[in-house]
Amino acid sequence: QDPNNIPYNPHAALSEQVRQSVAKSLSNLQTTYIDSLVMHGMENSWDKTLEVYRTMEEFVDDGTVRQIGISNCYQLDALKYLYENARIKPKVVQNRFYRDANYDIKIRQFCQERGIEYQSFWTLTAPGNREAWYSNANVAHYAASKKLSTANIFYAFVLQLGISPLDGSTNEDHVEEDVLLMKRIQNGEQILDVEEMRSIATSLGFSLEDFAPHLTFQR
Repeated sequence: QDPNNIPYNPHAALSEQVRQSVAKSLSNLQTTYIDSLVMHGMENSWDKTLEVYRTMEEFVDDGTVRQIGISNCYQLDALKYLYENARIKPKVVQNRFYRDANYDIKIRQFCQERGIEYQSFWTLTAPGNREAWYSNANVAHYAASKKLSTANIFYAFVLQLGISPLDGSTNEDHVEEDVLLMKRIQNGEQILDVEEMRSIATSLGFSLEDFAPHLTFQR
């Protein structure tokens, strides 16, 4: 976060920082409510973390915010503790989707079991991910046969795993392609079959079953 462009007074109490940040977001977006408010990361103690989170809960209570969640949370025990101590349960976990975090396999399973949406960022560009779609001969073949870009094939892979990838593209054509792909999958279309999914998981270093133990795959 740019220290010269933060939406609150860093010297204010944590609860006040949250209030200032929400007010700034409402002003910037020119709206009266926020669909999803996500805590950028844990504080350095549980007292501070819960102070921030409970202030966020207040905005759900008064209708200013529709749902709340946590970002940059890579320890399953920490997520469980937050979940257990939250009055209003987190509806979103927003994390880097990359090899160093073991692709959040256990966290994704926890989220799926509790109805939490797992949102990924760094989806296409993380070390290991780019190689899986950009220079993978199988992915290139799938893309050609389905008339999609190789990036869209990797997005289809994560979407069919139940992951919501955050799209950081500034290219309007790419964004339009990604939205169309998302709508196709939301409408029940299976872009990749099980063997194609298995091939991509293998390129990331996992069996498909280990990569998504919370899902059932049939041939």
